[in-house]
Amino acid sequence: MTKTYYDDFTKLPIAKMAQAMADITYGYQETKVPKEHYKKALGTGYEEMVSANVSVKLVETIYNMLIGLQKESPRLFFQALVLIDTGVKPSTMSASQYQALSVATDEFEQTKKAHMLNEQTHTTFNEVLENGTLYHFKNKGDN
Repeated sequence: MTKTYYDDFTKLPIAKMAQAMADITYGYQETKVPKEHYKKALGTGYEEMVSANVSVKLVETIYNMLIGLQKESPRLFFQALVLIDTGVKPSTMSASQYQALSVATDEFEQTKKAHMLNEQTHTTFNEVLENGTLYHFKNKGDN
């Protein structure tokens, strides 16, 4: 079996590993990332890393549950989201609130909108995805 760079890399102390990562990153279109960034990331406590992973797993569980509910009954799923968003509880909903909910749901179904969330949520998500948070918050401050 051929020895790889990775084999030696994993044996490096954090400071040298951070420098090696900065060098590797520079090799991609001369992208400069200070070794201190990698040193800090590599020195992140295990608990912090586990916490982030647990959060992602919880979101995945909720996501899978919501997808199942949406597939089971798209109309009722949408109505539940509207009620959550408007703060109306199904147990205390008035006749006028039910009518408003039905009309809003009918309109949503007729227009076959691609998204249930407002456009700004999608704009923010896509902007950060494409440009990162520094760009997003810098431009948000300009408004």
